Amino acid sequence: MKLIGGLAAPALPTTPAGVELCAVAVFAGVRVVNLAQFAVASPVALREATAPVLLLAVLGGYLAESAAIGAVVVRARAYRDRRWGWADTVTAGAVLLAQPLFTAAPDRTGSWTAWGFACTLSTAVGAAVVFTRRRHVAAAVAVLAGCYLAATLPGAAEGSAATALGNAFAYAGFAVLARLLVGYLRRLAGDAERARAEAARAAAEAARLRERERQQRLLHDNVSVLRLFAGGGVPEELDGPLRERAAALANRVRAFLGDPAGDPAAGAGEPAPSLVSVLRAAVGDYRDLPVETSLDLADGVPLPEPAAGAVRAAVGTLLANVRMHAGASHVVVHADADPAGGEWEVTVADDGRGFDPAATPRGFGLRVQVERALAAHGIAARVDSVPGDGTRVTLRGPLPASAQDAEPEGAP
Repeated sequence: MKLIGGLAAPALPTTPAGVELCAVAVFAGVRVVNLAQFAVASPVALREATAPVLLLAVLGGYLAESAAIGAVVVRARAYRDRRWGWADTVTAGAVLLAQPLFTAAPDRTGSWTAWGFACTLSTAVGAAVVFTRRRHVAAAVAVLAGCYLAATLPGAAEGSAATALGNAFAYAGFAVLARLLVGYLRRLAGDAERARAEAARAAAEAARLRERERQQRLLHDNVSVLRLFAGGGVPEELDGPLRERAAALANRVRAFLGDPAGDPAAGAGEPAPSLVSVLRAAVGDYRDLPVETSLDLADGVPLPEPAAGAVRAAVGTLLANVRMHAGASHVVVHADADPAGGEWEVTVADDGRGFDPAATPRGFGLRVQVERALAAHGIAARVDSVPGDGTRVTLRGPLPASAQDAEPEGAP
């Protein structure tokens, strides 16, 4: 939460989804402010209206349409459906054309009795948000300005006609300003999203190279042993020592891969497994998937049992879902730790076919093996997915007290 004007308000994420939510807030906010202004002036407007009942009827229809479109965009957290954009434009045009039915000619400019002009300015803002093509925005503005002038100019005095023409330009002005702002924010968020993806790929590549170096250090001095066994004809006096060395190498490899059963030192009293080792063990079961790991920022974070087993099983379930359903060409497993915030975070993201979380019921894997199993250990799971644009699952859990006092190894 951030303080805005002394009031607590949620901070929007700096992502394309956050920009769309911001655009919804601007569109809805302009409309709410305009309607609130009319509410204050409504007693005078009703008193001066030539047909108060008709004014209320038109207002009621406009409020119903505003409530419907508001519910849709708030639920979708975006205003991108052009059908609603045209519906709002047509409704606003009808409201403007109805103004002469309940207002006298002198009151059609500069008066809240003719409330249609002020309240339909938000439609111009919405057109700049919902329509991706400029010609569609221009068409919506033309409808609004045309309907306003058609309702205002007939019978208007010379001064009122000039005022009406000036007011008509406000539709274009609001649309242009909203278009500039929303377009800029969308480009900015797209650039930021691409930069984050590039940073994740760079981190994954760096982690892969470091992992390869560790493997090389592990195997370099033991290649000769493997070559002797592979070539056959090992002298009898070397057979025993070489077998002992090969067994030690096998134990080291098993320990390296996170298999305590192959490590003679593993057993009771060993320290708690780490988050990194748990993730590596989980990913190691899915070598057929194009998985890249970026785990350095979580080095040194302990993950006690039984939470460690739950996390490994959950990540395994997510990767199994990728294998069975996603059709992904790229999967990233990223881990991070925030000692100041007292939590760690793991994301499993793929570029597969995705799905609509709101319309698709959770399967057994996500519902039971991920969300419910992790919740039992105080670990939250969030699923974000868009059809055709992949899936991202974020796991967040509490850091043990010992890990909150120091930065994890590898942290910047």
